[in-house]
Amino acid sequence: MTQVTVHRQVGLVDVTYRPDLNAVNLVWHAEYDEGTGVRDAVLAAAAYAKAHDVKGWLADISRSRSALSPSDLDWVNGEEFHNAIKSSGLTRFVLVPPLPETGQDTSWLDDWEKNTLAAFGAGVEAKIIRDPEEVYEFLTTPTRGENA
Repeated sequence: MTQVTVHRQVGLVDVTYRPDLNAVNLVWHAEYDEGTGVRDAVLAAAAYAKAHDVKGWLADISRSRSALSPSDLDWVNGEEFHNAIKSSGLTRFVLVPPLPETGQDTSWLDDWEKNTLAAFGAGVEAKIIRDPEEVYEFLTTPTRGENA
């Protein structure tokens, strides 16, 4: 599978475009960053999605051993993040959650889908998926109104 590198920050995140999914794929090695690494990666992914009519967002935090910094968590919950995602044209969001061995707090996962749908509005789909085949199915199956 050919992927396009969109952004990379060693030790933090690799952002690629996956044509097989029509998705930007953010693979987080860690989420904690004291600089602008999280913002840079998210904004690069959103800009690529907008420029190339990409509809899917696949965020894989399954192996990330550290959560977002408090300032990045505030940013992800804030207006700049939401506006970047809304203006990107993304409509399908998949989160691959942390594996148990990462030791991450996963209590927030229960509300992730509901919060994502509320933040980005009508016409958006969001799911937590662990199985790669389910990820593929979710991101590639046309929705009503899309051409098959």
